[in-house]
Amino acid sequence: MTKLLFIKLLRDLRTSLGRTTMMVIAISISLIAFSTMLYARSIVDSQQSVNYASTNPASARITIEPGATPSQAEAITTLAKAEPGVIDATMRSISSVQIQGEAGEQTELQLFIAAPNDPLRIATFKIEQGNWPAPAASILLERSALKALGLKVGDSVMATSRDDKPVSLKISGVVHDQGVAPGNYGYISTDSLPLLGEPAVLNQLAITVADQEGQTTPSRNRDTIVRTALGLADRLKEMPGVAVEQVAVPPPYEHPHQNISNALLTALLAFGALSLLLSAVLIATMFNGLLAQQIPQIGMMKAIGARSSRILQLYLIMILLISAVATALAFIPGIVMGGALAQLVLSAALNIDVVNAVIPWWAYATTIVVGVLLPILMSLGPLLQASRRTVRQSLDDRGTGNQGAKATRFYTWLGKFRGVDRILLMALGNIFRRRARFLLSVGLLTMAGTIFIAGLNTKAGFEAIPMTVTEAQRWDVNVRLGAPASASELTGIINDVPGVTNVETWNTVLTGIQYPGQTNVTSTYPDQGHGSMSLTAIPPETSTFKTPPVLEGRWLDADDIDAIVLNQNIRKTLPNVKVGEQIQLPIEDRMSTWRVVGIVEELAGATCPCVSQAGFEQATGRIGQANVIRFVTERHDLQARTTAGEAAVLALANAEIKGQAQPLDKLIESIGGHTGILITLILLIASVIGVVGLVGLGSMMSTNVIERTREFGIMNAIGAPASTVRRLVVLEGIFIAVASCMVAVVPALALTSAMGTGLGNLFFGAPVPFQVSVPGIVIWVVIVILGAVLATLLPAYRASRLTVREALAYL
Repeated sequence: MTKLLFIKLLRDLRTSLGRTTMMVIAISISLIAFSTMLYARSIVDSQQSVNYASTNPASARITIEPGATPSQAEAITTLAKAEPGVIDATMRSISSVQIQGEAGEQTELQLFIAAPNDPLRIATFKIEQGNWPAPAASILLERSALKALGLKVGDSVMATSRDDKPVSLKISGVVHDQGVAPGNYGYISTDSLPLLGEPAVLNQLAITVADQEGQTTPSRNRDTIVRTALGLADRLKEMPGVAVEQVAVPPPYEHPHQNISNALLTALLAFGALSLLLSAVLIATMFNGLLAQQIPQIGMMKAIGARSSRILQLYLIMILLISAVATALAFIPGIVMGGALAQLVLSAALNIDVVNAVIPWWAYATTIVVGVLLPILMSLGPLLQASRRTVRQSLDDRGTGNQGAKATRFYTWLGKFRGVDRILLMALGNIFRRRARFLLSVGLLTMAGTIFIAGLNTKAGFEAIPMTVTEAQRWDVNVRLGAPASASELTGIINDVPGVTNVETWNTVLTGIQYPGQTNVTSTYPDQGHGSMSLTAIPPETSTFKTPPVLEGRWLDADDIDAIVLNQNIRKTLPNVKVGEQIQLPIEDRMSTWRVVGIVEELAGATCPCVSQAGFEQATGRIGQANVIRFVTERHDLQARTTAGEAAVLALANAEIKGQAQPLDKLIESIGGHTGILITLILLIASVIGVVGLVGLGSMMSTNVIERTREFGIMNAIGAPASTVRRLVVLEGIFIAVASCMVAVVPALALTSAMGTGLGNLFFGAPVPFQVSVPGIVIWVVIVILGAVLATLLPAYRASRLTVREALAYL
């Protein structure tokens, strides 16, 4: 580049400082959104695997009955360590108690139990306060539980023992367990079990398994782990007094919420990519406007001998400087916000602290390449077109197209409207003078509106999931019993509870996909919730459950005795299962064979796999019994449900039946907790996209004013007041905004469907409900029209202030 061209470059950047600043801001905003998601994903990917692995999670847990005393536990672990492929073994146990809150409400607290002398080499946790083992009558609480329950070290919790006696447990310390999702977890030793009415025994053998005998690195191959665990289970069965109930093998080295975090960050990264796509269109629009001011100067440079390649080089360097500055400005905020988002996801969804938030080099490289090269690529088209203009084409450019005949016909048509404000008609006609730019500007705002509205529609879809659950689950309180009881007796007891209007008895049991001829193997995590599978028996003519949409096959008939209906999530376990095939399921230590008659769609709060009550009774031999009660209350609010639930549990206790009540609100709250972060971040990114679109509108209107400088000067010369010029420019911006809103309707609906399907499949294996957010549409229309007014006020003010001399002297 010659010295003169370099001086011109600096002067051009200085004279178009406002426009270049808007370009830098727009690129930076989009790049910050994209890099934040990219950096967060890279940090979470590395941290969740490293931190989860640091707990040395058990490869498998073998549940034995009736449990092992300390002396038996030693013999069992010795046998386990001698099994080929087993690295280490220990005995643990899992239980749960009800604790009473300050307001008298009952909350379930899950207990992880170990022997006092357990070395805690498997499924370990970090003790932040206190010591292990916890003394008798004391408990260590997981950090997330301490916060959720509003307690502190030194407080006591009142738990209900197995024999319904109140037991006070002192909180002697705090632990941080990165092997579980955030929840209400407590850690006690076997010394405290007698106080809770339980024998001091452990019933789970936790083992770590290697790929080959003699290795000390835990295997990541689930089939290898299953094979080793089943071999060990066969040997345990040979021990006197030991019965193997099941083998739990969760996905190796995958955190219980890893799928949720991956789906969340994948969704957010997709939004970041959409923001970049919008930025790309914005760059093309804004740089095209920047070149509009330069076209006459390009003609003059060519007239004195400048080649097209030299002109192209000049403006490529200009856009390179702009993109480099934008990338530099976005770099640090992206790192900071990416780290903050990663910490939010890791702590809120995974219960993991960021130990070393190192962003890999490829993430930095991707951000730099995208930030620098994308603006250049998007500006290359307008640059090539401008640099190839002839001298005459460049000097003759005055912001109007060579569409005289069409323009004349269009203005003639507008002139037929009598009694309409002429400024209004002139503004409407002016937006079509540069049809290519008009389409680009409308396209930019349309894309912004499409993404914004689709984002809010998707947000509304996720928010509608609890509603779909309440439509399917038409009960107010669910009472799970400790053991099956007479269905008729249960119905009579609950019918006498005040406020109850309808009662149904159900059955639900834990099950798993059976390995042929082997012990029951599940994918259940230690928290006994994630990865577990329950089989539900549907009562005939139920009114507390709505049949979900059937994807394949049919729903159950009341007289089906060997039929089963699965939901779409079964394909994660059995990807090739089809209607008409048979599957085996263990039910209460008995093997049962079922014929798949249908596959249904359930988003959350899933009821299936489902069988008929008749089929369940035939498989279990339990006639006229139930282990779940569902009932409806007179008032369908939390207070009424909670009161009725407590009364029902008390009435059952008086009949020596143990039960645990759960209001429907708790299920809804749990569902919302899994998607709350995503909903918040969708709203945030939609707002960012809206800002980027409005920046583009402001730039485009500024370009229009520059191109029509002489026109505005002539209007002033013939007596047009400044207010008329301002009004004309503002109305043009409003017309463009309105046109973009009208065009965005169909793409927004299509993108909503695509996003709902994609995100729903990531989270639930099925699309989220298709929802149209009317408030979202209204918000965007108001924002874009108000934004159009604000974005055009400054260009309109400048246009109205032009003198005739300034306008006619403009090149």
